[in-house]
Amino acid sequence: MKKTLLWSLLVVVGLMFMGCPYHSDVAIDTTPSVKIDTKLLGKWQKRSSDEDTYVVTQKDANTYEILDKEKTPSEGSEPKKYIAFISNVGGAKFLNLYENKSGDDSKSYYFYKLEISDETDAFSLSPVTEYITETFTSSDDLKKFVQTNMGLSFFYASKDEYIKVGK
Repeated sequence: MKKTLLWSLLVVVGLMFMGCPYHSDVAIDTTPSVKIDTKLLGKWQKRSSDEDTYVVTQKDANTYEILDKEKTPSEGSEPKKYIAFISNVGGAKFLNLYENKSGDDSKSYYFYKLEISDETDAFSLSPVTEYITETFTSSDDLKKFVQTNMGLSFFYASKDEYIKVGK
């Protein structure tokens, strides 16, 4: 009985600490309008891990394509592909990102506060927390919500820093 209770507790605690950033059916901006920042193009890894490499390329004047390559991919797995663009919210940059799945036209946007280092080849992403319960049907309403709350420290999950690798 104690073993079953302990395992149940471990599963519940594990599920509590798993999660994804906040996501929405609408983006912060209805259409990408911020020009590509060429500093973001290239190969990147999290500073804390070399498990994945992210290859960022330019899709068009305002949109990025991101390829997530695992260091040791499982047999038959394909790299994940994402489409991303930047929104300017009150002077802060937010990355709007969705997975580009073949044959799937639906989009679920994830949002990250983006800070680009001027001194080094690095940038950081702070995901908007998964604990937001509001849902939005318009980009204008979402953008107002982000602008109102973006200064609050608990609006974000933990920050990850990315460094450029290779050329």
